[in-house]
Amino acid sequence: MARTSSSRGYLTVALAALLAACATADDVRKAQASWQGASYEDVLRVWGAPSRSTRTADGRDWHTWVSEGAPPPPPSVGFGIGGMSVGRGSGVGVGVGMGMPIGTPPPPERCERTLVFANGNLVDQQWNGPPTLCAPLKRP
Repeated sequence: MARTSSSRGYLTVALAALLAACATADDVRKAQASWQGASYEDVLRVWGAPSRSTRTADGRDWHTWVSEGAPPPPPSVGFGIGGMSVGRGSGVGVGVGMGMPIGTPPPPERCERTLVFANGNLVDQQWNGPPTLCAPLKRP
């Protein structure tokens, strides 16, 4: 059976998702290292405007970018109603099910990166968040 470009596209997306799920803290360190020395304009071009910024007395600019993953589904409990009648070789069945969310849903995962720039170039950085969300943010 020949593969179409469409099926290859799905395979590529599935493989990328699988690799992202296997991301480690070392992968995050590699993503961080890829940005070291970058200009503010380089980061701005890839990540867009920062969520917040400040300038310290020593003249360094601190910018923070935040990325959020999709919120995980809330915990739920299921209810179901069903029935069946078995007679001389015949049967009829009807079922209805419904899930009810319980509790407060967990917040979405976040990757927060604070980058410090001196003279327009990245000199220090701090990344916080799960590797699955932070590791893919390496410099293109």
